[in-house]
Amino acid sequence: MPELPEVESLVRRLRQPLIGRTITKVTYDWPRTIGRPAPKEFRRRIKGLTFHSIDRRAKYLVFTVGQDGTQSVYYLLIHLKMSGRLNVLSQAEPISKHDRVTFDLDNGQQLRFNDVRKFGRVYLVNDPEEITGKHGPEPLDSTFTLNKFREMIQSRSGTIKPLLLNQNFLAGVGNIYADEALWSAHIHPLRKVDSLKDADVTALYRSIRKILNRAIDDQGTDAGDGVIEAGDYAPRVYGREGQPCKRCGHIIHKMWIGQRGTHYCPHCQSKRGT
Repeated sequence: MPELPEVESLVRRLRQPLIGRTITKVTYDWPRTIGRPAPKEFRRRIKGLTFHSIDRRAKYLVFTVGQDGTQSVYYLLIHLKMSGRLNVLSQAEPISKHDRVTFDLDNGQQLRFNDVRKFGRVYLVNDPEEITGKHGPEPLDSTFTLNKFREMIQSRSGTIKPLLLNQNFLAGVGNIYADEALWSAHIHPLRKVDSLKDADVTALYRSIRKILNRAIDDQGTDAGDGVIEAGDYAPRVYGREGQPCKRCGHIIHKMWIGQRGTHYCPHCQSKRGT
């Protein structure tokens, strides 16, 4: 599943071909891809809206759209889920059987939402908080300080890996970058949250921000599924089970935590407090 770095990289790539373009028509072949409003109403309301800006909230792409010459502003939110892809192509390009929603643009191109597994969702709302309001803070925002992270950690219990995956706790971090951050901070993924010392919390905070920024610089991780084709981030621990740890040389292990494959080094990731 694309995570914060992949979505952020996609946002940046879509700005140039989309901002200023007007949607002239929408077609869909899988109505359940449209989460809000009802598909026919979605198609009616979005026609004639122009892309003003493109941003990200958690793992959502947030398109600000509006009617030229009016003050009306709406928000088109797209969540890629497991296999969603967004491409801007010429209308002359053949439609793929997995193109679920297609937005015709006023310059002869199309924005196509391709989703093999059909888990992705598209929303048109008056306020993005209708969809994202329960999400936690953005880990790269200036307001997400070390003191803020300390306060968040102190109010939680349980195991650290599932907590990092909880979007209501922290927005945008998924399985890949949770593993990467924990490895970078020398913290075992089964550590109990209330066992973390201040030095652990500090190391984890810095690792989360460092790893996410590095992955954005590399345009995310290419998982080989075509979701993010330009990604050049090479994971240090995720997906490397059976290979030597890049820090200590011991073999990377894989285990399952809450049905999520979790990669770690049993030698250099501390198990204190588990």
